[in-house]
Amino acid sequence: MRVLFIYPDITLYSRRYQQGVGYLSAVLKKAGHRTFLLHLQKDVSAKWLLGQVERFNPDLIAISTTTNQFPYARKCAGWIKTAHPTTPTIYGGVHPTLQPDEVISDPATDMVCIGEGEYPLLELVGRLESGKDILDIPGLWVKRDGQIYRNPRPPLLQDLDQLPFPDREVFDFPLILRRWSGVADFISGRGCPYNCTYCCSPSLRNLSAGLGKFIRRRSVVGVIAEIQQVVSHYKVKKINFDDDTFTIDLNWIREFRQLYPREIGLPFNCNARVETLSREMLTELKAAGGDILFIGVESGSEWLRQEVLQRKMTNEQIVTAFATAHEMGLKTFAYNMVGLPLETPEMAEETIALNRQINPTKIQITTFYPYPGTELYRLCQERGYLSPEDKDSYFGEGSSLNLPTMSSRQIIGYHRAMWDLKLRRELESRRLLRPIFAVLKLLMGERRALRLGNLVRKRLPKLEWFLRGLD
Repeated sequence: MRVLFIYPDITLYSRRYQQGVGYLSAVLKKAGHRTFLLHLQKDVSAKWLLGQVERFNPDLIAISTTTNQFPYARKCAGWIKTAHPTTPTIYGGVHPTLQPDEVISDPATDMVCIGEGEYPLLELVGRLESGKDILDIPGLWVKRDGQIYRNPRPPLLQDLDQLPFPDREVFDFPLILRRWSGVADFISGRGCPYNCTYCCSPSLRNLSAGLGKFIRRRSVVGVIAEIQQVVSHYKVKKINFDDDTFTIDLNWIREFRQLYPREIGLPFNCNARVETLSREMLTELKAAGGDILFIGVESGSEWLRQEVLQRKMTNEQIVTAFATAHEMGLKTFAYNMVGLPLETPEMAEETIALNRQINPTKIQITTFYPYPGTELYRLCQERGYLSPEDKDSYFGEGSSLNLPTMSSRQIIGYHRAMWDLKLRRELESRRLLRPIFAVLKLLMGERRALRLGNLVRKRLPKLEWFLRGLD
């Protein structure tokens, strides 16, 4: 069978390797099927898309999509279904899993995969190839003659080492590496134990109740073997672990620290939670070759963070974790949001103040986006905060909410204030930009120099990638 994956990725800050599609493609290829990918990184025309579909001549169209990208995916599926009405189309990914009724109701949708899709998709392709009926495949919703067959989810795969290494050849992986300065993405496990109300993970965990252990980790040996395979084929300068929380298991990290420096030896980045960053954990990460820790701060208000976001950490814990990481020579990247439900201007000021105090190496600021299927989406829906104006990315200044506690203008203002803090930190820390920023501050003042830097970032995004590579 010939399977064409379509992965809409039309945002400036993504355009990376996608693990889910890689695993799906690898499982199909191992079974002898052929796979192709349209990694859509800009809005495309119907003529171009249909030309690509005809070139690949697929037996099945498989679309992986997030919430923000679903409008693009739906548009593409509609064009394909009009031109090729007999070619079956299946959706998968986080958005179809959490909003299957919305996705299956679209006229161009034939099937939706609910949850982990490697073996449901393999079963589907096998049955299509042999002409068998597909209506009862676990994990799939199938639409036929106006009726929807909602099959139950299969048990979660418990031994992740059974899976083949994810396929990178289906992507233009050398281009991705060049774009991201040689950083290659990997994942060592699935599932997250935390209950952040803005995140889809708690909802995915609830949907998987009774289907097996939700939090699973690959063996250290298996992870390192995959990295060895990739670095032997591509020009990799650094490793990035995409796990929701790489630091949830100290024993796993201890074993990793014993093998990784000897077998790989490249610096690596990872996501971490403040609660897991004991001195011993940080010591192990540094000894293993850790470089940057990506840490969610999200808000400087303890009340908002703990009661609304369900992130049960204190400001003191955050300050201590960042200070200890810096003391050990680890860099830090702080995630922050503005425009959160129930957030006030005073709370936004607390976020700015806390970031000044912890002084992260890099700062990210996003405007809160309410993802369907999350607890905060339900809160926004119940309180009437949702706005008809939707966004295709949470990186912009504008909000998708109408909040009684903060105006749209205030949200934009605090977003810009955090951007100023981010830019100042990055300009002062970058070897090539530090002297230029110092001169600009003398000539035009700090505020205007920061505004100029922000303007360059917006108008010339490729320059940012270029300078990142040089530094």
